[in-house]
This record gives sequence, C-alpha cells and structure tokens, in this order.
Amino acid sequence: MSEEVTYTTLTFRDSVGAGNNQDRHNLRKREYSALAPIWRWAALSLLTLCLMLLIGLVTLGVMFLQTSNEINSDSEKLSRLQKTIHQRQDNLSQQLSNYRNLSTEEEFLKSQISDLLKRQGQMAIRLCQELVIHTSDHKCNPCPKMWQWYQNSCYSFATNEEETWTNSRKICMNKNSTLVKIDSLEEKDFLKSQLLPQFFFFWLGLSWDPSSRSWLWEDGSIPSPSLFSTKEYAQINGSKGCAYFQKGHIYISRCSAEISWICEKTAALVKIEDLV
Repeated sequence: MSEEVTYTTLTFRDSVGAGNNQDRHNLRKREYSALAPIWRWAALSLLTLCLMLLIGLVTLGVMFLQTSNEINSDSEKLSRLQKTIHQRQDNLSQQLSNYRNLSTEEEFLKSQISDLLKRQGQMAIRLCQELVIHTSDHKCNPCPKMWQWYQNSCYSFATNEEETWTNSRKICMNKNSTLVKIDSLEEKDFLKSQLLPQFFFFWLGLSWDPSSRSWLWEDGSIPSPSLFSTKEYAQINGSKGCAYFQKGHIYISRCSAEISWICEKTAALVKIEDLV
C-alpha cells in the first residue's frame, strides 16, 4: 500500500512539472512573438542611421576636396616659409654650437639670436597676413572676429551706432580697448584708406584736459604736431572739446555730440604653431 501511494505521488508530480514546463514554453513563445516587431523596427532605425552617417561622410568628403584646391597655394607658401624658418633655426643651432665655448663672442651671439628671432617673427606675421587675406577667421589672426588688423593693433569701426565721446569711450573699455590713438602718419593713412561711408565721423581718443590745459590721448600722452596739418593743428590749439576723424582729417567738436567711433586694442602675438 505504501509503494502505491509513493508511485502515485511521483506520477502526479511529474505530470504537474510537465504541465508547468509547457506553460513556460508557451509564455516564452508569446513573449518572443511580441518582441519580434520591436527588434525589426530597431534594426530598421539602425540601418537608416547608418545610411544618414554614410551620406554625411560623403558630403564632408566632397566639401574637403572642393576646399583643398583653394588652400594649395597657401600651403606652398607655408611650406617655403617653414623651410626657411627651419633653416634659420638650424643656422641658429649651429651658431650656438660654434660659439658655446667662446666667451668673447657672447654679445655677438646674443645679437644674432635676437635678430634672427625678430626676422622669424616678421616672417610669421607676413605669412599670417597672407592667410588672413584668404581666410579671415584663420587661427593665426591676432585680432578678434570683425576687427581690422594693422601692424600691432586691432581696430573696430562702429559704423551703425552713434554715441557721445564719453559713452563711446566706455563701450571701447568694455571691449578691453580704447578709442583709437593715432601714433603715426602711416596709421592715419591706414584709417583713411578704409572703405568707410564718406560722411561718417568717428570719435578719436583725443580730448581737451582742463587740469593740464592741453590736448591728451587717453593714455595721457601729448599728440605729436607732425600728425596734423597746419589747419588741423590750429583748430586743436584754438578749441576745447573732443577730436573726431573724417575723410583722413582730424576735427574738433563738442564732446556731447553723438557720432560713430573707432576702438583700438593691441594685437596678440602671432604664434608660429598657429600657421600650420
């Protein structure tokens, strides 16, 4: 009697286990059937993304080929100048090697190094100027975007705004600059050569200082008489107010007048590594 009960219990358990296994198999089958469309959509999305990436790569390749021709000439100039720079650097190294133990030649060597570095800097500036002409936003440009580069300064011409001399000065200060200071006739000619509207007036950083009873630039220096024509210099000596620039000439006006202005800041150094 005990053996029969045991056999019946085992048989019943086996039947229950088989039934449970069948239920789990059916449940997995239904889950797989439900997930199949999701996987198909995921695969289709990935395929679409791959096609878009491929199209993007092809487009970038075409754009690269188009622009490569435009920079070939600049690359050749760069290569020649880099070769010259390397040759001069090699010459400098050779000179250092030749005169290392010659104390009597120390001053001469320092002079040669200084001259070489100066010429190297000048070549870098000339090359950067050529690159900026072809690509205004080239990374070697020592001036911010939309500023004009001339010699050691950057210039910003406010042609669409008008302010008093004081407010113009504050605007330039907010840009880490000053109202323009004319240091030479060459700089004056540069300002005159800009393609500016004929009847535009631009504030300069030159004004009458009551305490010293003289005309001063913003940095406190006195303007050189050689910068002005006889008529301009007579106006400055006989007037008080603020100076402005128009069509290559300097005039005097009351500081409360509202006109355009020119900001000036020192240009950053041209780095040789930025030329590549």
